[in-house]
Amino acid sequence: MSLCLRSHLKGLGLCLVIAGLQAVPAGAATYYVSATGLDTNNGSQSHPFRQIRKALPLLRPGDTVLIENGRYLGFTVYGLRGTAAAPITFKATGANARVIPTTDRRDNRDTMFLSGGAYVILDGLQSYYAHRAAIRIDGGTNITIRNGVYGENTKWGIFTDFSNNLLIENNECFKSHQQHGIYVSNSCTGPVVQGNLVHDNYECGIQLNGDLSEGPPGLITGALIQDNVVYNNGAGGGAAINLDGVQDSTVVNNLLYNNHASGIMNYHGDGAAGPAGMQILNNTVDMPVGSRWALTLWGSAGANLVRDNILLHRDPTRGGLAYGSAADIANTDSDYNILQRITPDNWLTLLTLAQWQARGYEPHSLSASLARLFADPTDGNYALLPTAPAIDTGQTLANVTVDITGFPRPYGAASDIGCYEWHP
Repeated sequence: MSLCLRSHLKGLGLCLVIAGLQAVPAGAATYYVSATGLDTNNGSQSHPFRQIRKALPLLRPGDTVLIENGRYLGFTVYGLRGTAAAPITFKATGANARVIPTTDRRDNRDTMFLSGGAYVILDGLQSYYAHRAAIRIDGGTNITIRNGVYGENTKWGIFTDFSNNLLIENNECFKSHQQHGIYVSNSCTGPVVQGNLVHDNYECGIQLNGDLSEGPPGLITGALIQDNVVYNNGAGGGAAINLDGVQDSTVVNNLLYNNHASGIMNYHGDGAAGPAGMQILNNTVDMPVGSRWALTLWGSAGANLVRDNILLHRDPTRGGLAYGSAADIANTDSDYNILQRITPDNWLTLLTLAQWQARGYEPHSLSASLARLFADPTDGNYALLPTAPAIDTGQTLANVTVDITGFPRPYGAASDIGCYEWHP
């Protein structure tokens, strides 16, 4: 697969409490960390530190830690706070800066643990085989995790809780052994999960859960989930994109294929309420035999919009769109999609698109096979064929101006259906 998206914790003196950092100091500092450095050094380029940990107590808003290729001990940091104008940045300078699990902290479950921080950027790091999560963000705000690789971790690749305005972008998260690749948990606002490659995780690829059981309000709102490639997840259940207690959010331009449980699941479970104000737009979903539905809306609490999605299923006993009840149908405005089968009543009834249209739904939607739509789905290439019926048959949406690659929409008379806009 050659998608551009691939280029796509307190104890033993290691817990650092950093507080009261208000003003940006004159002349932000840069510290260097190297596998050939010494922790008795001053962290300069010519005398780098050996461990990332050594830089932590020195950091002020605007500072940067540059990390060379090598292996570095996991760390815990509390209250590390940059500002919007002067974030604190940890940046790998090469393609192999690895942070490794530890046994010397009071809590070693998560390899990198940031609690109560603000305006911190983790850029280009790698971490594998965590006891629990490679990265945990706890109660933070405006934390960015980008360009990282997190694989073979026991439970999660990236795990966040009660953290507002997250940006999780352009990471690869794979082979979490027990649960999810990316898990945004507990009440929060404004998380952005975009451009990630998420694959071969035991349960969900990307999970957002409002978790009322962990405290009110039990909702995630204002989320944006876009431009992700999510495949081969769900052998243990869940969904490629699993949304429980998520409202007023957008799921757009994602490519999902060969996920073994559900595709996009938007429902009411442990969250305080089901979907309302959701926009599910221009996603391409190809479900294998034996899996559940491509898109499920269950327990909805208000109006939701579904447009321009390709929702295919290779199993003739399943299909593209599943509603839990008549209330979910009434709450959903769905049209201009490509799909073959629908269930209006939580899998009790299976209807063809023609039968569903005869009831007055999906008037502009159509059915098409994999072979008519995609360049080479057996190799993960879901770009549209030049003769694909998805071309120029979508609804042009004011808030979907590019496709998954950043190419402008619409190229022709109208936007194309699915995550790709065809062009020569």
